[in-house]
Amino acid sequence: MEEDLKKRPKSRGLSTLEKSLILLFVALTGACIGLVVIYFTDKISVSTDEGCGGPQALKGPSGEFTSMNHPSSYDNGMSCSWHITVDPGMVSTTINPHWRLCGRSKPGPIVSLGNSLLLFFDTNDRNTDKGFKAKYQAVTPESTLEIAGAGGALQGDRGDLLTPGFPAQNYENGALYQWRITVPEGEKIRLTFSSFDLVPEACRDYVDVYDGHKTGSAMLGRFCGSKNPGRVDSSGNTMVVRFKTDATLTSKGFSATFTKTGLMSTTVKPTTMMPTTPAITYSGCGGVGTLFGRKGEIHSMGFPDAYPGNLHCSWNITAPEGFLVELHVTDMSVTGEAGQCGEDKLVVSDSLQALGTHCGYILPPVVVSANNKMSLSFLSDSRLSDRGFSAKWEAVYPEDIAGNNPSFLRLHTHTHAPEGAHTCAGTCKHAHIDFWCCCFYLPGPWCGDQLPATITTKGNKLVMRFHANFFVEAKGFRAYWTTDTTQPPPTEPPVQPNPWDNITVEWPTTCGKPAIPPTIHTRIVNGEPANPHSWPWQVSVQVWPSSQEMPKFFHTCGGTLIHKNWVMTAAHCFIRYTDELQRWKMCLGKHNLTFTEDTERCLGVTGIYRHEGFKYPTLPTVEFDIALVRLGGEVTPSDQISYSCLPSLEEVLEGGEKCYATGWGDETGDSMNAKVAETLNQVALPVVPFNTCKRMDYWWFQVKTSMICMGYTLPDELKSVCQGDSGGPLVCQDSPNAPWEVHGITSFGPNGCIMDKKPSVFTRASAYIPWMENVIRRDMYNQHISGCGGPKDMTGESGVLSSMGHPGSYSNGARCQWHIKVPDGKLVHMHFHNFSLEDTQLCLNDKVTINDSLASLGTYCSHMPPQDLVSIGDRLSLYFTSNNKVVDTGFRASWKAVDTSQASCGGVFSSEQGKLTSPNWPNNYLDQAVCTWRISIPSAKNIHIVFTHFEVQAVNQLGQCVDYVEIYSGAGLTSQGHFCGFDLPPEVTVVGNTAVVRFLSNKANVEKGFRGYWTTDPNVFPTLPPPPANPWDNITISKYNHWLTTDLGSNYPNTNPNMNH
Repeated sequence: MEEDLKKRPKSRGLSTLEKSLILLFVALTGACIGLVVIYFTDKISVSTDEGCGGPQALKGPSGEFTSMNHPSSYDNGMSCSWHITVDPGMVSTTINPHWRLCGRSKPGPIVSLGNSLLLFFDTNDRNTDKGFKAKYQAVTPESTLEIAGAGGALQGDRGDLLTPGFPAQNYENGALYQWRITVPEGEKIRLTFSSFDLVPEACRDYVDVYDGHKTGSAMLGRFCGSKNPGRVDSSGNTMVVRFKTDATLTSKGFSATFTKTGLMSTTVKPTTMMPTTPAITYSGCGGVGTLFGRKGEIHSMGFPDAYPGNLHCSWNITAPEGFLVELHVTDMSVTGEAGQCGEDKLVVSDSLQALGTHCGYILPPVVVSANNKMSLSFLSDSRLSDRGFSAKWEAVYPEDIAGNNPSFLRLHTHTHAPEGAHTCAGTCKHAHIDFWCCCFYLPGPWCGDQLPATITTKGNKLVMRFHANFFVEAKGFRAYWTTDTTQPPPTEPPVQPNPWDNITVEWPTTCGKPAIPPTIHTRIVNGEPANPHSWPWQVSVQVWPSSQEMPKFFHTCGGTLIHKNWVMTAAHCFIRYTDELQRWKMCLGKHNLTFTEDTERCLGVTGIYRHEGFKYPTLPTVEFDIALVRLGGEVTPSDQISYSCLPSLEEVLEGGEKCYATGWGDETGDSMNAKVAETLNQVALPVVPFNTCKRMDYWWFQVKTSMICMGYTLPDELKSVCQGDSGGPLVCQDSPNAPWEVHGITSFGPNGCIMDKKPSVFTRASAYIPWMENVIRRDMYNQHISGCGGPKDMTGESGVLSSMGHPGSYSNGARCQWHIKVPDGKLVHMHFHNFSLEDTQLCLNDKVTINDSLASLGTYCSHMPPQDLVSIGDRLSLYFTSNNKVVDTGFRASWKAVDTSQASCGGVFSSEQGKLTSPNWPNNYLDQAVCTWRISIPSAKNIHIVFTHFEVQAVNQLGQCVDYVEIYSGAGLTSQGHFCGFDLPPEVTVVGNTAVVRFLSNKANVEKGFRGYWTTDPNVFPTLPPPPANPWDNITISKYNHWLTTDLGSNYPNTNPNMNH
């Protein structure tokens, strides 16, 4: 932020403080992961493209602003700011430190010391809430005491500072008081505390004293607890005192007196927090090397073109105090091999040590500094070069750093004990750390598998850093810290059971026994065509790519049939189109892909479940490369289609054991011109021991214990699986007559498929059996629950349903459904007690959709509940979905069974004639209303429906009716017309003895509605009451149009003037 402060043109200076800002929070609702950060600023450079749903720059004597979407929930992952200025000609007169707000307690008034205020609102990617609403107003400095209770501008030779109510009352929680003290030019300030009593707990209530009021002014001290700070002297004629309290305990407060002092020689100047005008340095890569603020980008010289030789570039990043620096390398192409960098390399460091040295083409994981500083160096020699690197950095809050981190990262933990209180002790409880993985403490480092001794600090701070390299993995460690060694160590909370844990998965009773046996050789050097249908569990995973307008499916991966409803395959097959289930189908009983076979059966997909740990390509690892696909139908085994067995839990194949991989993979070995095989192929591969496969000249750190390496070690015997085989099975037999078990899922191999010391790598299925069972159990459970808690299928006379978490916020990505069934002959009546969803045009984001056996009963999204509605039959379904952005409080609804005569509008009729009127006729119909008339006349051959008046909201900009009347005919309820607008619909003749008329209105505009009738004889129709009189119907106009008269009643005074022309 300091860098931004320097860019603003200087405003004219003021000798006295003329105006201040008062900021009032009308509402504040947010978890501590959504923070309002308030900066009291000096000179600020602002842009106009930020903010939170409004302008960033706010000017004028008063105004208000809110978080985005308020009072609905704010968005995740936002960083927004507002710059408030009450007079553009004034300069700010305060300093850098900031104040952070979160939670649900509304803070008191915040008064700035100058005319400018900068607010940041940051949200993370987890929960959201309603946010905040705030007002600001320009006030004079003299009114600060009246508004805030303390603080303001103090001038003169002497003065007093007191917390509100001191000493009779304790100070308030969540308070911020500021004093700006000014003595005559040439004098200095001495601040003397006469009484000082703050809560000592972790120094959360404190007084900060600054040597001046400008940006970069030095902090002369932070004081807390009950020890009197004594006196504090300034080096100039201004001083700022800031008192901040947290939201918990309070105490008496303090009293202090300031006096002016004569000129004194100063031998030692206080250390400044940050120089006002730091020297600008250059990186050596074509840009500035000294970086300040909240975020930025860095890249090597010439990126994305090749970097030049003999570079020595450096960048020093400084974030505001209280933040950490997070670095995300977004592109990495530096000469060298990861883990063995030579002269070309990127080195990342913080104030403690190097955070990593990077080269090659694998993106490093995100790294975070131990404090608010981070440095980068990029070096190159005079030989080969590549594209270089590009990275983004951002200032982050310590509490927002995730606890789970991938390999080759440093995880640092800050532990703070109360100032001057107890020491900190850390004890490793599970130190299963491999030799190359070390914990770096000041007394350390430690690695291996021996528990370190208890670590005790000499002060109240402890920083722990864990480093793991690319190459070796181990179980890790667990530790705890405490300030009281007499207390027992903390215990892990028990793992909560899932409601589906006791559901039994019915695995096939017969598996791994093909009706058509495969042809097996004791040694096959190259792959060969398989006997048709001899591997009957083989699945062709086919996709309809977006390049094809009409559905056309292509083989893209293999799979294994393991259950009547489930296929096992690789997670990387679904990097695209994971959520577009209509683009996938699973074809069983296939041998030749070039034509449709009599034996094949292709099924749609109703669910794709990739392992949660699979992060490729976001992270440079294909670990957890497994997925389960739920089929859109149930498989009936045949000679051509049957199941493979699963291995035992954690079963590991022995080195040299022979297994078979099958698939339609590329036969050319040319990765640039791959060609899928026409018929299924098979290849015999021996197991390569794990200790061999993880060698540096094999797959090294890329192979994990949850993988299997398969292939030959002699160059003249090389063979492998290839592109198109991905996800396919690797099956083995324990003995010649034993059933075939699927031990592996084809995962990855070298470019070109065959390469010395680069065997094919498979996901080891036995490592994921608990995960597979959990996915299947959870899916079976979800078949019977709504997705919002409670059952999906609801039967009986009445019930209640609601969105998850109601009356709190519902979840992002909700997919909930309820199917209601009442007794035969009854209808379902639905009433919404509460309803508040993200409100969008056409309900494109969060929405509730209601259907009955006829058609849709409407789609709803707003803060107003829909009108009561009644189904046409004994069934009604409700669907609730939300996207991954804004959330709200959701809804609560109740339903009950009602007789056909209890519909609030519409109903069931059997008379030969009857009338149709919109609800509330002749007044405007209600919004979000649904009415259904079911007309069933046993003796009728035709039913005629005629409208005599029709005023319904016209089509929208997309040409679609939003309020409409629809007419259905016959037992099949075929639509006969869909009407809206202001033109009378034509007469509709329904052939048969049944007709249904449905009216729906949305939440926007309403109109007068409609009136009409039905009849079985077009010459006989019901007598309709005359239209209601209009208040202007009795107005008459004379034949000469010179006089306007009206009869308004004898009691109304005659006040109409003559209107002469």
